[in-house]
Amino acid sequence: MKKPRAGPRLHSLEVPLDGSTLLVPSAAVAEVINPQSVAPVPFSQPWLNGVIGWRTLAVQVISFESLLGATPTAPTATGKIVIFYPLGGRKDWEFFAMYATAEPRPQLLDGSQPVAEGSELPDSPYIAAGLKVDGRLMLIPDLEEMKKVFYPV
Repeated sequence: MKKPRAGPRLHSLEVPLDGSTLLVPSAAVAEVINPQSVAPVPFSQPWLNGVIGWRTLAVQVISFESLLGATPTAPTATGKIVIFYPLGGRKDWEFFAMYATAEPRPQLLDGSQPVAEGSELPDSPYIAAGLKVDGRLMLIPDLEEMKKVFYPV
């Protein structure tokens, strides 16, 4: 006899950053690649590390730590670059990426993970919520707020 499922399940990726961990839907991630050289963008915002070439596209590499007000993470040999699909309402070619301090790991969420209290979360418009997964705080980014800063009107 099959065991009944607890509820809907969400396939996610745990993206380790310097000092925090993001939890993003797997469907939002196009690819995870090894670090490569990043071309700086003159006069850019502090959260923009530069651009990389990926599949014939120039992809901006952002520092989520900078969006949270911390020092940007420098790429390391054990780190990865996580490439995200374009945010809602953007062009099909407007991918963006961020550094991860280690290989992102899959997380299967089933709704049983406790929601983090507001006092546990950074005071930032770029954090929508947080979950406790195996006792560890994982931050859920607010993609709509990120879109506002990436693409000001």
